[in-house]
Amino acid sequence: MSDHTAGRFLRSSGAAALSQGVRVASTLGAQFLLRRYIPAEDWGLFQWAIVLFLVLGAVRDLGLGYHVLRVESRPYGNLLALETIWGGFLFLMASLAAPLGPQLYAGSHEDTVGILRLLALFMFLEGLATVPRIYLEGELQVGRAVMPELWRNLVFVVVACALAYGGAGVWSLAIAHTVATGFYAVVLWWRVWGEIPLVYERGQMWPLLRASSPLAIIWFLAILIRQIDPLILGLRFPFEDVGNYTFAYEWATMAAGQVLLPAITRAFYPALLRFGVRSKEMFRAYSLSTLFILTFEVPAAFFLFVNAELVLRWVGGGQWVDAPTYLRILAFAPLVDPFMRLGGEMMKALHWDRLWIVASLLTVLSYGVGGYLLTGHLGPTGMAWINLLPLGSALVTWAVYRMSPEGFRRLAVDLLFVYL
Repeated sequence: MSDHTAGRFLRSSGAAALSQGVRVASTLGAQFLLRRYIPAEDWGLFQWAIVLFLVLGAVRDLGLGYHVLRVESRPYGNLLALETIWGGFLFLMASLAAPLGPQLYAGSHEDTVGILRLLALFMFLEGLATVPRIYLEGELQVGRAVMPELWRNLVFVVVACALAYGGAGVWSLAIAHTVATGFYAVVLWWRVWGEIPLVYERGQMWPLLRASSPLAIIWFLAILIRQIDPLILGLRFPFEDVGNYTFAYEWATMAAGQVLLPAITRAFYPALLRFGVRSKEMFRAYSLSTLFILTFEVPAAFFLFVNAELVLRWVGGGQWVDAPTYLRILAFAPLVDPFMRLGGEMMKALHWDRLWIVASLLTVLSYGVGGYLLTGHLGPTGMAWINLLPLGSALVTWAVYRMSPEGFRRLAVDLLFVYL
């Protein structure tokens, strides 16, 4: 069972890494045009708005996506009902509430309401795609989702570049994201139709949601940890500053945050459940995956620190004046919490949900409260500095040690070698 699971885990992780790598590479190519034709202010509005709907997406899912993998019957029918009914309701409410959006930021932009309404549709379509995606991940068949993801990225690149070249500005990004996500949902459902067991357990929706509530909180906090920066900056600064900062943040997290980590975590959690909790295979998978990520992340951090201006000017042109300053700080942010990279996935598999919630909450508070206070004294740079102080990482480190003290010590020595 372990050898079989290990093989499927490696194949799924490899397929996900290939898909993610191609997506990032094609998006990177598109940025040579998009970063030059779309003003920094428009980028700031889009990055701020998309975060709102990523957070709302966690409210839409309510943790049920990953909880169905912990239920023996795998009630994908309940998950589909949630994404359709509850997701549709959130889409309607978000569309109606869009005129209130400008009250949530300090700057101004005439396209805010329209962009929010379009991205509300993006959120709904993303929810519909969640069901077949979770099914394929749960079966460790991520490879079957690769082509739909590559087609999704191709649609985004073509639509976004065409609209940006025509002067559509921020609408280029919003329309491209929405169209590509709708296409992705259709193709993904076509791939699994007639195969996915849409089991609907009558009368069990509320018990399922109660059981998934810890995962819902965890996912909500995880999104805030990664995405809270534009929301904090938007409270104090115009969208141009938000655009420069998010450009730097995107590149600071490029090595692992956008390629390796999303690819590995897609197969990592289902694989841990199959390995069995507290097994040697479980901790070994965690250790090797962590080392693999940091092996790329450490040299990338030093490269970006030394070549911040060169990289950002080469990719985005000359309008990103302040971005290199932020990148020199943010480049090292991924290195301060190596155990937290995949520690949360392991804690979920062990059902240490409360511990993971407390750790995530501590990090969100340090980023949110600390970021708001520091930006008042240091400007947008304060948000970059606070990323070097994720308070919850100490608790996650302790949890990893508790899982396997001997394995933790070996991993710590290996990580020290990678860092040196």
